[in-house]
Amino acid sequence: MPAVGGMPAGGMGVPARNNQQGPPGSNLFIYHIPVTWTDDELVQCFSPFGTVVSATVFKDKITNQSKGFGFVSYDNAVSAQNAIAAMNGMQIEGKRLKVEIKKPRGPYGQ
Repeated sequence: MPAVGGMPAGGMGVPARNNQQGPPGSNLFIYHIPVTWTDDELVQCFSPFGTVVSATVFKDKITNQSKGFGFVSYDNAVSAQNAIAAMNGMQIEGKRLKVEIKKPRGPYGQ
């Protein structure tokens, strides 16, 4: 388990930018993120598997705490598959992460 804290955003020397998607098959949906996590912790946890181009933790607008899910995008699909293999089911802060490829939205946002 990589340490959380102290690592530059984006890992591998590339800063992560929020809301940027990678190529098809390289965008992950992460469930059960600890409520204390920020985008930086998400980057630090997932950057050992490749270059993170975007990492976003969705937060409650009132409490500013994680809603328990977020997205990570890599610059390639191999990094995303490596992250799934390593992080899916990983227990962090009492929560077991669920990591999967982000499903594309339908033409009407469905």
